[in-house]
Amino acid sequence: MDEQIEGVGKRIEKWLIDEAFQISKVADENAYFSYKVTKDGGMTLSVLQPQNKTDSILVVGDISLTDEDQKKLATIPEKERRVMLSDLTMDLLTTQCRWQFIPPTEAWETIRVLRPIFYDGLSKDRFFETVDIVMRAVLSVIFALQRKFDATPYVS
Repeated sequence: MDEQIEGVGKRIEKWLIDEAFQISKVADENAYFSYKVTKDGGMTLSVLQPQNKTDSILVVGDISLTDEDQKKLATIPEKERRVMLSDLTMDLLTTQCRWQFIPPTEAWETIRVLRPIFYDGLSKDRFFETVDIVMRAVLSVIFALQRKFDATPYVS
């Protein structure tokens, strides 16, 4: 691993520890480093640096639907499902985050919310601002799913 990348990983780990986050390292062959982080038993986010990025990290929140919610989603008429997906996309547009539906079909199981930070802007303040933005975006998606079809999504 490149010394700069290793240094960034260690600096982020120190910042997380300093701010009382619980950290676990995650083996990820597609990342230089990857952590699952939680504060005070709250939601879990991932902090990682993908192998295809040499100058940025990602803060990621994955919102998944239970099997029961998947079944419930499948029973919603196609037109209504499209409207719901459109509304959810509109909600996501207000979050300052990028997102992906996984798999990228109308029968998605997970919504990935992410925000990059490039090395030239990586400070402790900017890092935790990004963590907060992703947490708020994840909560926004969870509340939207609860409101739109009474789902019980969880962060994985």
